[in-house]
This record gives sequence, C-alpha cells and structure tokens, in this order.
Amino acid sequence: MEQITDYRRSGMDAANGILKPYEDDVQGIFEKIRLVHGVANKTNLLAINASIETIHAMDLLQSFESIVGQNLLMQGRMLATIFRHDPDLLMESGAEFARKNGIEEIYVTDEEGIVRFTNVNGSLGASLKHSEVLPILSNPELEVVLPATSNGMDSEHLKIAAVGLHGGKGIIQLGSRFIKPKGQLAINGFGVVAQEAKRLADVSKDIAERIGHLTDQMGKEVSELLLAAGSSDHHMAENKDDRQVEDMLQNLRQSFREISFPLTELINIARQTNLLGVRAAIEAAHSTNDKQDFDLLLNKHMLIEAKLLSSTVEIMDMVEGKGMETITDYCSRIGIGETWITDEFGRVEITNVEGGVGFVFKNEGQTAPYMGILSNPELEVTAPPASRALDNKIFKYAGVGRRGKRGIVQLGIPSRLYGQSTAEGFSVVAKQIKALSEQSRELTKEIEEIIEKMDSRAVKALQLLENIEKTRRSV
Repeated sequence: MEQITDYRRSGMDAANGILKPYEDDVQGIFEKIRLVHGVANKTNLLAINASIETIHAMDLLQSFESIVGQNLLMQGRMLATIFRHDPDLLMESGAEFARKNGIEEIYVTDEEGIVRFTNVNGSLGASLKHSEVLPILSNPELEVVLPATSNGMDSEHLKIAAVGLHGGKGIIQLGSRFIKPKGQLAINGFGVVAQEAKRLADVSKDIAERIGHLTDQMGKEVSELLLAAGSSDHHMAENKDDRQVEDMLQNLRQSFREISFPLTELINIARQTNLLGVRAAIEAAHSTNDKQDFDLLLNKHMLIEAKLLSSTVEIMDMVEGKGMETITDYCSRIGIGETWITDEFGRVEITNVEGGVGFVFKNEGQTAPYMGILSNPELEVTAPPASRALDNKIFKYAGVGRRGKRGIVQLGIPSRLYGQSTAEGFSVVAKQIKALSEQSRELTKEIEEIIEKMDSRAVKALQLLENIEKTRRSV
C-alpha cells in the first residue's frame, strides 16, 4: 500500500509539473489576443483613412473638367486685360499669337459676334457656333463656361469658356482639349478594398474579443485544475480527486477545441486581408497614371497663364504699384494664387505676396530649376505639387521668362500632394494592410501553438493519471 501511495504521489507530482506552465500559457494567450486586437484597431483606422483619401482622389479626378474651365476663365480675363491695353495685338496673326502663348483655340469677336481674331482655319468672319456665349455681348461682365463635349471617337473632350472684351466690344472664347482620367475604376476599386479591410478588421476585433472571453473561462478552469491537482496528493487512500482532475482535464481539452475554431476564422481573415493588400497595390499602380495626367493638365494651363502674365507685366507698369492696377489687385481679379516676378538677377520686384519683394531666387533648393530662365528666356519650367520651405504650404509652380527684359515670371497655386498622398499613398496603404495582416496571422499562429502545447500537456497528464489508476488496480 505504501508503494502504491509513493507511486501515486510521484505521478501526481509529475502531472503537476506538466500542468504548471498553464498559468504562463494563459497569460501569453491574453497578451497575444491583446496584440491581435491592437492590429485590428490599426487596420480599422488605416481603412478609414484610406476611404477618406479615396474620396479626395475621386474629387480630384472628377475636378479635371472643372479645373480646365476655371483656367480658361482666368486666361480669358488675362486676355481681356491685354487687349484692353494693347488693342493692336488683335490686328496681328491669331495663329501666331496662340502658338506663342500655347493657346489651343481662341476666338475674339466684334460687338456683333463676328469672329475677327482666331487661330482656327476658316473661322474668320464667321459667327460663333455656341449661342450660349452670345449674351456676353449685351452683358460684358458675364462669364460663360460650357459643359465639355466629346467627339464620340475617343476619350478626348473639348471645354469652352468665354468672357467679354472690356467696354462691351466683343467676346473672347477659348477652347481646350483634355482627356478624362481612366483611373476612376482603379480608385473606386481601392475604395472597395478600404471598405472590405475595415469590415474584416471589425470582424477580427469581434473574434478576438470572443477568444478573449473563452480564454478567460479557460483561465478559471486552469486555476481550478491546478488547485485540484495540487491537493489530490494529500488524499492517499482516495482516488476520487484523481478522477476529478481527469474530468477537469477533459473539460479543458474541450475548451481548447472551442478556442481553435475562432482561431481558424482569425487566420482566414488575415489571409483575406493579405489578399486585399495585394489588390490595393494593383489599384495603386493603376491610379499613378492619373496623377501624371493631372499634373500635365495643370502644367499646360499654368504655363499659358505665366506667358499671359508676362505680356501683361510688359504692357502695364506694376512695379511698386505705380501702374493703373497693383499686382495684388490684378491677381485677385484674375484668380491667380501667387505670382513672383524677378529682375535679371533673380531678385523679386513684383509679387502679390506680402513681404515678398526682395526675395532672391537661388541656384539651390526649390527655386533652383527656375534660375535657368535667366540665361534662357525661352525655357519653361514646371514642378509637381510640393511643400515649400517658406511655410510648409503645398503649392504647384510654373515659370517662364519675362517679355521685354530678363527675369522670371512664376505662378503658384495652392494644391494637394496628389502624387504622394494618393498614388504613392495608396501603395503605402497596400503595404501596411499586408504587414498588419501578416502580424495578425503570426500572432494567431502563436496562440494556436500555445493551445496545441497545452493540449499536449493535458494528454500527457491524462496518461500519467491513467497509469496511476492501472498501477492501483494491478496491486
């Protein structure tokens, strides 16, 4: 009998040794579930931000036509000012004038609406085709922007805007062609990815909470088990505590199985999220082309406006407000964001930016590309939207040479970092989605491994208890 008791005691000690790590295991599961929950929160926030960025990108792409119309109106206002101060220009070749300034289509009519100045063959002496602009003849302050039209053969569209000549002497009508962006589908697709990533993150959080609740229950079972296993060796004559420990181990194994199901769900969600990251990367690559198209569109119109401003400065004396209209008033009336006009040394002498006179362009930093204009007045310089060193605001700039003297004429408009925050930003989001899904999957696998080890220990403990019972019966 004493031999049996010693064997039983040693067996229970061994079982206790096997089960003792359970406390640390349970805490390890809790910690990893907490990390999984944190990854789900990060994915959720990332998806929300991606959805917001998608909305911005859609707004930006949908604004292509609007931007063309706005720029045509600006150009029309600038031309009205130029022709007002130098009407002899209307006696020159319309084709040459348009070529020199980069204008695609220009029509200037007399007070009867008959075209007297144009770069379009066969249009001199004809009436304007678009009757919607004719009310300008009776109301010179009226400005008209027509919806873009397509030739029905490709994605190219024509946008038309018109303003009045000063004094009600006619109409200035401008036309510009542009290609509507094809990346709308890509951005829409990215929006779907963002929404699905958020949905999966929410599901992941729910499952993590469910696993946490099951782990909490399992932790209580582990505590009761360890207490029972630790006290059973004090009852030398009875084996009912052994059976109790066996039952508790079997119940615990059932708890392991119950946890394994949501863990499998969590791994599947991580895999789905990873595939979303791959899809997001594809959509990001498709959206990059539209960023380039958008930048080219702005380059084209800003260079026209810079050239027209150069002509305006030549005609009107704006230096230090001596002329009929200050540069600040002019820019406000036309709709120009910023203008910086330098002398032959790169020193700003005309600007609508308070305190900007005297600022010097240098062969370094953000002004460096424009310095080449001083030695080559025919040079045209554009730059993508960027955060400027002056105040960290996002601006896009374009510059040309002055007319009549050496110097730089630079225009700036407030902008957004479309290239970085949308096209490249989509790529970053794609990588982050994949990285977070990998983290979630690895954490879940680690929890699975802990559960498997716990189950393996339970099996070993049950085998020990079974051996104890066999020994007791055999003696």
